[in-house]
Amino acid sequence: MLSRGNGDEYDTPAAYPAVLGTNWGNTVESPDDSGDRPAWAPPAEAPREQRSTVRTTVVLFAVFMTLVLVAAAFVVGGLKQSKADPVQTRQPTLSPSSTVVTSVTPPTSRAEVPTRKHEAAANPLVAPGVTLPKVTCELPKLGGTKDGLEAFHTALIPCLERAWHPALSQVGEPRIPVAINVHDVKDTACGPSPPPDEAMGFYCSEGATIFLPLPRQLENGGPDLLTQLFLLGHEYGHHVQEQSGILRKYHALYRAADGDQPKILELSRRFELQADCFSAMFLANAAGRGSIGAGMVSQLRQSTFEDSDTHGSSKNAALWQKRGLTAKDTSACNTFAAPAKEVS
Repeated sequence: MLSRGNGDEYDTPAAYPAVLGTNWGNTVESPDDSGDRPAWAPPAEAPREQRSTVRTTVVLFAVFMTLVLVAAAFVVGGLKQSKADPVQTRQPTLSPSSTVVTSVTPPTSRAEVPTRKHEAAANPLVAPGVTLPKVTCELPKLGGTKDGLEAFHTALIPCLERAWHPALSQVGEPRIPVAINVHDVKDTACGPSPPPDEAMGFYCSEGATIFLPLPRQLENGGPDLLTQLFLLGHEYGHHVQEQSGILRKYHALYRAADGDQPKILELSRRFELQADCFSAMFLANAAGRGSIGAGMVSQLRQSTFEDSDTHGSSKNAALWQKRGLTAKDTSACNTFAAPAKEVS
């Protein structure tokens, strides 16, 4: 940021009175020829020397003030030029084969940065009337290779942003860039990675990163389209929770549970089932356009999941997916306001 300084104003030196012909306080009268006193004579030389000194002082002061004015002009001009230059934001440096970062234009000033509402059930994002627009996703053909998966993820993230950013903007929530890491890392900023048999992908709010380890995606003959759409939609759903403040509230509620396992597990199910609902809602608004066929909705409805203490029963997973697919607005995904039986 550039700070603007105010240059001092310098006034032109005031005019000085003429000193020639002045006896510095003594009134000069006509010569007296009466003989009582000597005839008038010119003043002594001392006043002339004093007048010369004054002239020199005035000249030197004028030169000094001129130099000061010139210097001030350079300073003010430099400040104006600096203010006119654009402020550039540094962009992240990417490793060609490791991390894909989607760019979001940052706000131009701190005053324009929205504040996240750290609420869950009462979060504005899941209030009635907040809708997702219809989006068209142009995606490359999904292949069972590293390059094919990276190209697919790189194209799908901007489509997810186009679906969710209008909803976040509608309620004054910030838009935070998200990164994708495809390495099978052992540790993240959020702690150890879950084992492969528990998660094909996961999200870390520290650094807003979706982890999609390629070895896990390429197992069992490679990924299929619906799995990738729903998986990335689910993990991006966690990123939506982060952007809206729901995730921060979830962390606060988790700490408040103080080790109470039944409460912690119920919170986890509310959290994960909401991400399922968000993913289904995105798919419903993208299906039938571009690269996502309308049949994806039918396939998702027919999908089944195993019961999970942390992600919910198969029955409730199907319930929240259906709500996301048929939702008129985001309030259909307010799992934190649902009765306990719907998040078991």
